[in-house]
Amino acid sequence: MSNGKTITFSGKGQPGDLLDPNNWVGDVVPGIDDSALITKNIGGPAGGTFDVNNMMLLGSETITFAGILDTLGFGACQGLMVCEGALAIFAPGATLNDGNVVIVGNDGIGALVAQGNSVTRSTINSVTANIGKQDAAVGTVTIDGGVWNNTGHAFIGDDGSGTLNVIDGGAATFGGGVEMGADAGSKGSMTIAGGGSVLVTGSLRVGGAATALINGTASVSVAGSSSLTVDDTLSVDRGDTIQLAGGSVTGGVRTLADGVISGYGTLASPIIQDDGVIRAAGGGLTVSGNVSGTGSVQIAANSTAALTGAKLGLAGIAFVGADATLSLAHGSTVSAAISGFAIGDIIAMANIDAVSFDPSTGKLTLSEHDLKVETLHMTGNFSGDSFVVQQTASGAMITLRHN
Repeated sequence: MSNGKTITFSGKGQPGDLLDPNNWVGDVVPGIDDSALITKNIGGPAGGTFDVNNMMLLGSETITFAGILDTLGFGACQGLMVCEGALAIFAPGATLNDGNVVIVGNDGIGALVAQGNSVTRSTINSVTANIGKQDAAVGTVTIDGGVWNNTGHAFIGDDGSGTLNVIDGGAATFGGGVEMGADAGSKGSMTIAGGGSVLVTGSLRVGGAATALINGTASVSVAGSSSLTVDDTLSVDRGDTIQLAGGSVTGGVRTLADGVISGYGTLASPIIQDDGVIRAAGGGLTVSGNVSGTGSVQIAANSTAALTGAKLGLAGIAFVGADATLSLAHGSTVSAAISGFAIGDIIAMANIDAVSFDPSTGKLTLSEHDLKVETLHMTGNFSGDSFVVQQTASGAMITLRHN
């Protein structure tokens, strides 16, 4: 075995066999102290167990791993690095054990795919991760039915552009914090679809590092039956978005100034700090938990915002499209001003049988058997209109009727 050398793949031996000495310059297979440098296609799937200090895929090659790759990552050497146009595919059943940092897209284009099917998954085990590290980098990691276990911190768009796709039943778990669009000019993107799931046991910051003065941009999309769970704080920075298309986002949630969480599905947290915008659009958005902050909840056309919390202390609730519905928990305390309510819109609350409106104060009093349940603060001109209550199987609906 050599001692701490960089050994280059030559491709003169058995195709796809990384353990064949003839495939390496000097006819020496890299060992656990060495760096394996691959700049060309290896000629077939790589099976068996291959142990090195680090592996650098630097070239326009596609390499499929079918066995076990151990990159120990001692010292300054990182672990697995995929860039300069390289694509690393981990086939169902393959495993990567990386002991330091997985870098995908260091200063160029790089991509990694972890595949799986209904029977067998590939597994990526890493300590820390950086997707799109430097300012010219474009890195993409796709967990396509596979599993990614990252025990430490991760960047998705550090100084460059980083993308994480978790699709087709894939699962990604981050044991530390995740920062997306960490620095100025960077971009971070996360798509969870097809029953994929992402768990962040630390904090997820969409749009920058907590220590950065100027951040990049970032977006998250959670579709279908997919889920994003954040055990600590999920924050959405200025100009950044989380888009829900039927999926669920749970955990500690905070929208910073001008950050937007929009769509339909479920947004759940015991306490939601909304200093930006939470928008129901394209269907029903259930917001579970108390909501406070200087931001707003908006309800787009033909959409429903179901706010289940007992306390809604945010700045405003706005109907911003026709035929929108605001559903409130019975007896919830709503201090937010409600604007944009018009004919065709609905305010729903169970067990309400009467309402009265004071146009001089904008107070709409909701009652049950002559006992006040809640007072809503309505803004707008309701001259010539009256508020009416209609009982349905699912509860009371408050609407406007033109006199």
